[in-house]
Order: sequence, then structure tokens, then C-alpha cells
Amino acid sequence: MSAMHLPNEPMYGDESSVRRCPWCGDADVRLVTRGYTGPTDEVDQYFTCRTCGETTYELVAKNGREMRMGRYRPGDLYREAPGQHHYRVSRVLKVGVNEYLIYLQPVASVDVASRI
Repeated sequence: MSAMHLPNEPMYGDESSVRRCPWCGDADVRLVTRGYTGPTDEVDQYFTCRTCGETTYELVAKNGREMRMGRYRPGDLYREAPGQHHYRVSRVLKVGVNEYLIYLQPVASVDVASRI
């Protein structure tokens, strides 16, 4: 199955709900939603900017073992494995017996350098 791609249009004319690429500021993004059943089979939720090509994660799924090893807590920094982007953990939600969702907010590289 392929991931479901949603348009990036504001609901009811609310411009604040439009996703923007944090790396270039453009609103031309493609959202890939998370889900195991139905039209999607993605574990994580993210969007890809059509202008700069960067992928930005909104939430990632972890199992209990990964949570214990990673020690993810709100306010901590999270770095995606394949890329160079850093995120701040905004929320950790237990959604099943052995599954957690980590909500992420992108952090500019200047902010990361000041925390290290």
C-alpha cells in the first residue's frame, strides 16, 4: 500500500492551519499521514517540501524498548537518523501496549548549536 497524500489547503479559510516548510518557508508541501489500516501504511507522519525537497517529521512512533534506550522526554532534542535536522520533543503519548508517539517541532541549527 502507498501512503496517503493530502492537499495543503487551510480548512474554512484559516491560514494558520497551512503547513509551511521550516527550512525554506514555502507552503507547497506534501503531507504523508500515519496509519496501519486503510489507505496508508506509514509508521511516522511527515511532510515533504516540493520546493527544497526536505522532509520534516511531525510525529514518530517508537516501541517500549526504543523509548527506554532513547529516553525521550518533552523538551529534549531529537535527531532524525538519516538526516541532519534536529527537533524538539513537544509531547510523548502512549497509544498502545507497546507503542508511543513522539510529537516533534523542528529546531533551527543555530538554536541547536547554542544548546550543545
